[in-house]
Amino acid sequence: MFHGVLALLTRSLRQDARQLKNHVFRLTFVVFIYLSLMQSMLFFNFVGAPGLQFFISIATLNAVFITCAGIGFFATAISEEKEEEVIGLLLMAGLNPVGILLGKSTSRLIQAAFLLLVQFPFMLLAVTLGGITPHQILAAYASLLAFMVMLANIALFWSTVCRRGGTAAGMTTICLVVYAAVPRIATQTLGYLNSAGRSRPSATVTQYLQWCEKSCSYWQLGQIMTTGFADPVMSVQVISNLLIGVGCFLLSWLLFSRFNSQTTGANDGRGMVAKSTGRVRFFAPGRAWSLPLVWKDFQFVAGGLRFATVKFTGYVLVFAAFVYYGVRSNIAWTETCSNYISLMVWAVVIEASILSSRIFHDEIRLQTMSSLMMLPRSLSWIGHSKALGCLIGLLPSIICLCSSTLLLPGLDLKLAFQVAISPIVWGAILCFVVFLHLVALLSLFVKWGALPLGFVMMAPIMTCCPIVPLIFATSSRRETQDLFNSLAGIGVILVLMGLVCFVFQMMIAARLDEIGSQ
Repeated sequence: MFHGVLALLTRSLRQDARQLKNHVFRLTFVVFIYLSLMQSMLFFNFVGAPGLQFFISIATLNAVFITCAGIGFFATAISEEKEEEVIGLLLMAGLNPVGILLGKSTSRLIQAAFLLLVQFPFMLLAVTLGGITPHQILAAYASLLAFMVMLANIALFWSTVCRRGGTAAGMTTICLVVYAAVPRIATQTLGYLNSAGRSRPSATVTQYLQWCEKSCSYWQLGQIMTTGFADPVMSVQVISNLLIGVGCFLLSWLLFSRFNSQTTGANDGRGMVAKSTGRVRFFAPGRAWSLPLVWKDFQFVAGGLRFATVKFTGYVLVFAAFVYYGVRSNIAWTETCSNYISLMVWAVVIEASILSSRIFHDEIRLQTMSSLMMLPRSLSWIGHSKALGCLIGLLPSIICLCSSTLLLPGLDLKLAFQVAISPIVWGAILCFVVFLHLVALLSLFVKWGALPLGFVMMAPIMTCCPIVPLIFATSSRRETQDLFNSLAGIGVILVLMGLVCFVFQMMIAARLDEIGSQ
């Protein structure tokens, strides 16, 4: 009985152990840590507590990696099998639901946990730099592992319930936002109402919100990094996250047969694209445009006009909520607009990253790349047309970002011009463009997890690359604030951006040609 339950899990672990690329990836992660450690040692005499600063950067990188993995790596454990219509074949092979869950999800959890475990001996070197103790390192990694177990099983639950991987990733993201933001926002709101004398919450509600806040891994990591931390390793956050993870796994097991009895039809979904025969025909795709690939990717990758309308309405409502909260809390209009602009910048970054990871997803999954390459068009035309279709899907967030920027008080042409010629702004754009190309390239090599993998590869590269710190260092000097030096810096950044884009696009074209010839 147990042999049958663990058969798929054992096979997945053996396959992972025999693949050289997985070990090379873990070794590369350790090399990045070693390079960051060398960088901390070089600035030993210039930074207070360099060991603590080094460990904070690595712990933050791990937390972001786990968050991205929960959205793009764990959330497709079962849904990708539904899309490929192989759930029935696995059941016919004698595997029961718990065996499938262990083999498809727990194996991924173990693979991701290896990335943390392989770091631990090397992270103890941070103790020699000063500012951190071995107890803090052990507590931080216990917190990260418990958070990974919880997030992996929450993603497994939504992957079991939802028919498509995109829906499962979206629901996992919503749960993650609720887990990280809602308790803290509720605590701050109740504290404000209590200080204003408008409402006095009960002790039970206050204690419950405090417990929820302490159960958040982000909050726990912040406490661990403080000087004098001596709390036990098995904290409230570690125990609660492990219990939530086990509960979500059991719930996935109980609901597996109910939501996976239908083995067909997973590929027939249109997302939020309306049908021409529906009641809301205005949102229907209609006839293809003169650029059919642009039309196709806007409608079926970016979500179409209906999804664009939903996003735009949601962003406007969020702005109204920011304004309402600012008026009630006597927050300055400048601060309200700045907070909303920061939110919209992250919205553009997240949307563009997701679209970049899905730009060739349907062609790879449905094996239609060879048919697409038979068109009398070049690969560059095909790729740029698909990118343009995804870019049109970004217009709602870009419009809201630009409109909120115009609402800033005191904004004039001189300030806008200074921002436009700032090398820091163009350096950030360079990093973002490189990241999008890297994610698109990785999506052609891996079936899932291109987004978290791209972040893991991009963050250490930007940290260790001397070009980015040089841009920030030179732009912060007073003698370089004149127009000539700013334009020269922007010119260098644009040349680098052009070279990087050219290299990445050549690599993407070579990979697409290889896939299309198979």
